[in-house]
Amino acid sequence: MSKTVFMRGLQNFIQDVRDSKNQEQESKRVEKELAKIREKFGDDKGLSGYDKRKYVWKLLYIHMLGYDIDFGHKQACDLIPRPKYKDKQVGYMACAILLNENDEFLRLAINGIHTDLTSRNEAFECLALNFVGTVGGKEMAEALVPDILKLLTNGSCRPLVKKRAALCLLRMIRKTPAGQEVVHADTFCLVLNELLEERNLGLLLSATTLLLGVIQRNGPAGYEPTQSRLLKVLERLVTVEEGKGRDVPPEYLYYNVPVPWLQSKILRALQYFPMPEAADERVMLKDVLEVVTKTAPSDFISNPNKANALYSITIEGIQLILLLDFEPELRAQAIEALARLLEAPQANVVYLALETLSRLTSASDILSAIRAKKGTVTAALKGPDGSVRKKALDLLFAMCDASLAPDLVGELLDYLAECDYSIKEELALKIAILAEKFAPTVQWYVDSVLSLLERGGEFVGDDIWQRTVQLVTNNDAMQTYAARQVVQVLKRGAAHESFVATAACLLGEYGRLIKAEVPPLEQFGLLHDHMATSSARTRGLLMNAFIKLYLQDPSDAALRESVKTLFDKSRGAMDAELQQRGAEYLALANAPGDAAARYVLPMPKWPERESTLLRQLQQSVAAGDPAAGGGGGGGPAAGVSPEQSGDVHAEAAAAAAGVQSPAAAAAGSTANLTPSDRSGELISMSSSRSAADAVAVAAAAAANATAAAAAAAAA
Repeated sequence: MSKTVFMRGLQNFIQDVRDSKNQEQESKRVEKELAKIREKFGDDKGLSGYDKRKYVWKLLYIHMLGYDIDFGHKQACDLIPRPKYKDKQVGYMACAILLNENDEFLRLAINGIHTDLTSRNEAFECLALNFVGTVGGKEMAEALVPDILKLLTNGSCRPLVKKRAALCLLRMIRKTPAGQEVVHADTFCLVLNELLEERNLGLLLSATTLLLGVIQRNGPAGYEPTQSRLLKVLERLVTVEEGKGRDVPPEYLYYNVPVPWLQSKILRALQYFPMPEAADERVMLKDVLEVVTKTAPSDFISNPNKANALYSITIEGIQLILLLDFEPELRAQAIEALARLLEAPQANVVYLALETLSRLTSASDILSAIRAKKGTVTAALKGPDGSVRKKALDLLFAMCDASLAPDLVGELLDYLAECDYSIKEELALKIAILAEKFAPTVQWYVDSVLSLLERGGEFVGDDIWQRTVQLVTNNDAMQTYAARQVVQVLKRGAAHESFVATAACLLGEYGRLIKAEVPPLEQFGLLHDHMATSSARTRGLLMNAFIKLYLQDPSDAALRESVKTLFDKSRGAMDAELQQRGAEYLALANAPGDAAARYVLPMPKWPERESTLLRQLQQSVAAGDPAAGGGGGGGPAAGVSPEQSGDVHAEAAAAAAGVQSPAAAAAGSTANLTPSDRSGELISMSSSRSAADAVAVAAAAAANATAAAAAAAAA
């Protein structure tokens, strides 16, 4: 670095700034100095090189203090072409800090940079390469790439220069538009082959980084010859690690691990190439990967720095094994190594292992081995790190099948009560999907989903309970059992709104199937307990259930009195929708025979269609939600929600708007339904009634006729 210690003016300025007692005093001193520098730069022809360097250093110090520097850029660029090293050093440093790649002043420096790159002066070359690698952009790439390539291929250049040139070229490649090739595979592959033959490990690391960046951008086509060189370098490092070689300098041993960052980059670069064609290279690669995957976490957890280095090598090696077509034994060994990584104390390592396993669930030949590790993955689900818990949930969801579902859903339901709030909603959604997709029996499905509604509380979305109602509606075998279980849960005190809405729909429709066990009056009481604490929408569903319960047994005087009192009271509710319901339902209650025959009809079955829950998850994944991963997906159903559907029956269904039995859901059958296409509707839950207008008019006419008759009798 330039000897700023001998710049008395710079030292005095820094001391004055440090001696400032407050921000105002500091600002005054800085403004005074900026005015002085601006005046000096106004006629910079008379300034010596020393003065220019001193003033540029002052500008850099002021910039570091947080003040804007809007002048002096040209003077900094002017220092780059000067012949002295100390001038170039200050010029390059100032331009790197004060300018960005799109600054027009950089054009003034391109000729000077070109001169330094071709100067055969190692110090100048390194200064220029460092600068271009820091702030170089598209314009510099067009002008300077040939000079950088010459340094890479120059046999007289030392590794010190070549490794800077390799990283500088990588930046030029990244800054060039995607459609424009900076280097061509047919010629540049030869350059990379020469670099990968070097013995200097620092240069090998830079060359591997450059190769990895090129094939990530342009693909591996044309660079296949580099694969054999990479394998030789990797074998050299692994044999050193095993104690069979001693040609790694001490400065490249990281806790006795030879260049772990180079090993990781080579393993990642090899993932872009197919299996080597030569038999000896395949054997070499297999031997190396066996060594990599045999390292167990318990062998290196005592030192976290060494552990992180070895973890990175192990994970990249495992990914390479699973990408290439190796023998099943080696692939099984890789899965075992991943399972061991799940027990690592570092959350980052566990997350990477879970992410790798999640990507592998699409491979059917590996999926069975992953499912065997369910217990280990479930343990990760209960870990302390939130991101690990989410990734473990995604993996469990993706690996689940019919054989795992009963146990896994039970474990997830138990975990729902204690899990972090950030994943409760996603967990509830995935439990509902797994229960629907892999239900072994209808009773198991009903038990699971009702338990979810009971435990999930506010984290259970409307789509879940609405989908449950649809499935029960379409499966006759579920209806009696579901109504009976809903009563049992209500007796246990379940009070969350999603469950109350479910209970209202199911008991309103299928309470008649259990009225011998639970009379309609008792069912009414269980539901009525939650009337006051429910939202207006749920109270509308409860009123639907009450009219249907009453019509099951109109002769029950106690039930009739309770229902009519509630409807009469609802006519004075603040909510206009509840007022309308109260008036119309009271009219229907006064003529139960006609209401049951003409207006309040049983809910028809829903045509089968794709599960809305699956589509909701798919939509979350498509939107890039990191918490939504996993092996299935879905989105909100097209159509309308129950409160918009225009009939009492549609109110039992969800915005999900589609039904499948568990067996049909697993088979993936689909159909479409818009609730407004349904017949036998009663009234609308919203002010826009669409297809229910005719029925609503009929209900209103019945209410008016009843009111007129009552008025005439009173007269």
